[in-house]
Formats: sequence, structure tokens, C-alpha cells
Amino acid sequence: MNDQLTIKISLPSEIERFTPGDSASGRRAETLIKNDRLRVVLITMRSGAELAEHSAPGPITIHALQGRFTVRHGVSSDDLDAGHLIALDEGVRHAVHAVEDGAFLLTIGWSETPSPEPTR
Repeated sequence: MNDQLTIKISLPSEIERFTPGDSASGRRAETLIKNDRLRVVLITMRSGAELAEHSAPGPITIHALQGRFTVRHGVSSDDLDAGHLIALDEGVRHAVHAVEDGAFLLTIGWSETPSPEPTR
């Protein structure tokens, strides 16, 4: 068994440190953890800010830490209050709208072996 601690992060401290400030977009994204198979990103948003529809290169989770968000995916949408989490499969198009000022943790995973390049 490996008891080695790789990283420890205080999310309340990081949220306070990485506010969106006066940015025109009303949001800020800071990568907290990044390696070959995992990325963890803290995203802070002001009320009314939007992450436009996009997809991710792996399965994701969106975990609301503070505030309230609406996550649109496909023809559905889910409200995400602080403490709630949603998981989406790789390639699912989605958008995030901040209903209130808040922060969420975006986690993206990749398989151990990269997918083969598509043939043409």
C-alpha cells in the first residue's frame, strides 16, 4: 500500500484566491492538478456568466462548491446547487450558466492508453 500524499489543497482558500474579479467574461479557471490521466480545474463565476457549449476529451464531473449553476447537456438541463455533482461521458456537449456567484470543480479523466488515431 502506498500512503504517499501527492497534493493537498484547501478549496475555500483557492476559491478566495481565484475569484473572477472584473474580467469581462465573469469567470476564471485555474488548473489545480494536471497529469497524463487526470485534470482538476477550479472555475469561479459571477452570476450570469456562461461557459459556452463545448465537449471534453474524456469523462467529466462538475461539482458545485458554492453558488448555483445550470448545466445544459443535449436536450436536457440540470440545476446544480452547492454540494451537488453531475457526471457526463466523454464527448457530451454541455454548457454551464452561473445562476448565482459561485465556484465548481471540474474533473476530467482520460484512459491509461490513448485512443488510436482515426483512419481516413
